[in-house]
Amino acid sequence: MKTNKAKKISPARKIALEVLRRVEAEGAYANLCLNHALQRNQTIDRRDRALATELVYGTLRWRRKLDYALAAYSHRAPDRIEPTLLRILRLSAYQLLFLDRVPAWAVVDEGTELSVMLRGRRTAGFVNGVLRALARNFEHIEWPDPKVDEVRALAINYSFPNWMVTRWLNELGSERCVALLQACNRPPPLWVRVNTQRITAPGLSGLLSAAGYNVSENAWLANALQLKGIGDVTSLAAHQTGLFHVQDAAAQVVCRLLDPRPGERVLDACGAPGGKTATIAQLMKDEGQIVSVDVHPARVALTKQLLERLGIGCVKRLALDLNQSLPEPENPFDRVLLDAPCSSMGVLRRHPESKWRLAPGDLAHLAETQYRLLGKVASLIKPGGTLVYSVCSFCEEEGAGIIRTFLADHPEFELFDVRDGKRATWHKLLSNDGSLATWPDLHEMDAFYAARLQKK
Repeated sequence: MKTNKAKKISPARKIALEVLRRVEAEGAYANLCLNHALQRNQTIDRRDRALATELVYGTLRWRRKLDYALAAYSHRAPDRIEPTLLRILRLSAYQLLFLDRVPAWAVVDEGTELSVMLRGRRTAGFVNGVLRALARNFEHIEWPDPKVDEVRALAINYSFPNWMVTRWLNELGSERCVALLQACNRPPPLWVRVNTQRITAPGLSGLLSAAGYNVSENAWLANALQLKGIGDVTSLAAHQTGLFHVQDAAAQVVCRLLDPRPGERVLDACGAPGGKTATIAQLMKDEGQIVSVDVHPARVALTKQLLERLGIGCVKRLALDLNQSLPEPENPFDRVLLDAPCSSMGVLRRHPESKWRLAPGDLAHLAETQYRLLGKVASLIKPGGTLVYSVCSFCEEEGAGIIRTFLADHPEFELFDVRDGKRATWHKLLSNDGSLATWPDLHEMDAFYAARLQKK
């Protein structure tokens, strides 16, 4: 009898629940875990794959708001509910509050059956009772009022930790803070970089349009295309034959800021899984040498796979811990890109689980690592050479604060403004001092900070 009931559970919900378990219990990354799960379940149809993705990211993005809604109809606070049951309740609550494609009774039924399947029949009454009450009354929930407590209201209504909301309110003001919260809760756009070694932007745009995608060019950046459509782009022939790679437009702008030239010697520190390495190589017309370094051998292997698919041959890959040793210190580089490990605050919409893992004290710890790495790679640059420091974050202590401290301690470097005597559309993304600052609510791309330094 239990086996028959288990068959009622859709594969999308089974996959979503297992991914959520791994993310919360094992500290896995949602995107990697979901990709692995979908690869193991090749037989499920496109709609179930899309639903599993929606359920995973939606439940993670809106976790705090879901907990608030569940608490209104449960005699147990969310932190007192057994983890498996809480995941089932969150998954079901997300469908009730945010999706209308599945009838409420079906959501309640599947949530109840999931609890029976995973934790036994004794749990059915509790799960069923909470979900039935929520299904009947969720439109009447009294959400916190910003006029009473703005931080708490925004944090619950938009599902963020209090400390992030407090920080953004102080730095940006109420209107921009709300816009940023909204942007961070939207699914990220899909940007790709044209492999200019093999095809032009119009040529790739035509192929992708013929494959059923709505294709648009980036307003600021050449060879960056945004795709809208249903399906896995990695299954397209254009992807498999190396005509493009997936890369957010902001990451592409960072490579433009580096401005690599054919024939130069370039270091891409922290280079895996290879997206920026590939774009730099294309800007260099695959002429010269790029040394791409990462501490994790498995991620270096991903760089190798990407470069082989794109047909790029000018890259030397190294698995190396920059805290322990430096790549070829006897042979300095013309240009160095340090895309430093950071809080990833600028890509929360891609990694919503980070909202619940980050703590305020983490930023200071990360800043120490960033500054140390910046000092190490700076020693590898030729006189007159270029150093670009970047992070996918808009936090002052990870971006401009690092650069101010570094310049004070290293007078041989100076901030360089690439706009001097030049005009390019992507220059509109630069701040007054010439550093890059992109925002998801302003530019429909990830939030990046990057600064270009010149060695005197």
